[in-house]
Amino acid sequence: MAINFPATAGQATDGTFTYTVAGITYAWNGSSWAAAGAGASATNRSLFSVATNSPSGGGSLVYSTANGAFTYTPPDLSGFLTAETDTLASVTARGATTTDRVTVNNLFDVSNITLQTSGNIDLIQSYSLSGFEIENNIGIRLQQTGFPNHEYASFSSSGGVTLRQNNNIKLTTTSTGVTVTGALTAGGLTYPTTNGTSGQVLSSDGAGSVTWTTPAGARTSTPVTVNIANEAVSNTSFTTPKTYALLKVSTSHAAWVTLYSDTASRTSDASRQINVDPLPGSGVLSEVITTGNQVQLITPGTICFNSAGTGTTYAKIVNKSGSTANITVTLTYVVLES
Repeated sequence: MAINFPATAGQATDGTFTYTVAGITYAWNGSSWAAAGAGASATNRSLFSVATNSPSGGGSLVYSTANGAFTYTPPDLSGFLTAETDTLASVTARGATTTDRVTVNNLFDVSNITLQTSGNIDLIQSYSLSGFEIENNIGIRLQQTGFPNHEYASFSSSGGVTLRQNNNIKLTTTSTGVTVTGALTAGGLTYPTTNGTSGQVLSSDGAGSVTWTTPAGARTSTPVTVNIANEAVSNTSFTTPKTYALLKVSTSHAAWVTLYSDTASRTSDASRQINVDPLPGSGVLSEVITTGNQVQLITPGTICFNSAGTGTTYAKIVNKSGSTANITVTLTYVVLES
């Protein structure tokens, strides 16, 4: 506490010149003011007092030099929040719309959260404590932000699911099953994308590829159609097993048909005339000459094969019909080696 003592110039220094403040009398001794009286002390806190008023305004602290009393008036905080009374319901009731991003962390104990469009159409609803359920009436689409053509998945209101790769449909579910577009790889095996022919089965090559093959012991037919002028030659091929027993050859028009085990044999046999039989070991597997739409039985059945062990039979077809024609030649055989 600062005390404004009176001027001491010319005053007595024997203690008779005094000054009283806050109930304490001070005497001038010529060099300083000293507290006078028995037990009097400028640090005696019992000589001071503090009074507290009711809250008012911004509050104040006042000191009285007459009696040494401090008076404290605390600020009035009645207009300020002193306890939380709002609930989420009361807050959203005052306004539940925002254009700001909303982030929710640690969302565990939730019984019902609903996100809606401005038309009150439910987009997302959560009803369980352990999972997250998506429900709406118009379907849901997942796509990359800023890339409207990069859709990855869509869920229709009817329950169907569509998965895409670069916006190309790869998998679709319906009430009757699942449709896969493109090659399917499952369990390390890649399956064919086209259907096989009647009687064929799926066969693995042991290296992860699965193809349609005709099982050994099955009877099947393979046709080939070529357009050739009269007396012209067409070098073509049939897709056949590696080894098979040839049962019959049919032609839609008169033709000279020769089957070979490899292309080299066909080339070597190119100059042979129709009335000359092929030599043994020449690579000729079978040969028929027809006079029209005809079926030629091969009796007894002839074993045919590809010398390189592939599923191809090479052929030469000569048109003997008298005019240009689309000639279809069909081989009927029993599979010996797929």
